[in-house]
Amino acid sequence: MTLNNMTMDEVLEILGEIRDELRELRLLYRELVDRLIPVEELEVDERRAIEEEDEVVGEEDLLRALREADQD
Repeated sequence: MTLNNMTMDEVLEILGEIRDELRELRLLYRELVDRLIPVEELEVDERRAIEEEDEVVGEEDLLRALREADQD
């Protein structure tokens, strides 16, 4: 089977080249972003918020907090 007189091997070779070029573009883009957007170190409280497990409250606690907020 051919596609515009191209063999399947030629199509696969071209697709491989496109894949390689996309990989190179992605690496160049990542390098550009790294240069333009500096990576900031997390503050202690930010790191703690990310690493600690979240506290899950029950429905009663949630409703109580909403009622208290509504009264204020």
